[in-house]
Amino acid sequence: MQESNPYAPPQARITARPPVLDDGSQVWRHGDSVMMTPSGDLPPRCVKCNADAEQPVRARTLYWHTPWLYILVIISILIYIIVALIARKSVSVSPGLCTEHRTRRRNVILGSWLAALAGVGLIGVAISESSGPPALLGAALLIGALIFGMIKGRIIYAARIEQNRIELKGFGEAFLASLPRR
Repeated sequence: MQESNPYAPPQARITARPPVLDDGSQVWRHGDSVMMTPSGDLPPRCVKCNADAEQPVRARTLYWHTPWLYILVIISILIYIIVALIARKSVSVSPGLCTEHRTRRRNVILGSWLAALAGVGLIGVAISESSGPPALLGAALLIGALIFGMIKGRIIYAARIEQNRIELKGFGEAFLASLPRR
């Protein structure tokens, strides 16, 4: 009989769940998208280069709503935000990243925040000197840095979420090549 040591560090078993190919398929490739069932999860590999993912892989919640809701921006941005929050669908996935891609993502996000802060500083200098062109440049830098960080800093994104199928995009070709086609 094995005695338990209350001072021993916790033990964790990390097991890869391979995609199932029969009718109970959980994860498969369809073109440049990854399709999965709501009960499925991504394999613990880097979603960009297919290398072993750095552990632990953190679960993330992805949101999606029908693109038709963007028409509401014409009426009012506030109405769009309220309706989008009500109508959105969500899914929890665990996209893995290797050390290189995790570092690259962190640097993109950090650089975007620094550029956004520089834009705010430029706006502050322009206000103190009552100068218009530096304020416009600062506003453009602020908005551009935030958009760049949001697009380049994301790992994957939901292209469509339905009741029995989820379509995800943003994967690297090496990861896509490792998944079965359906």
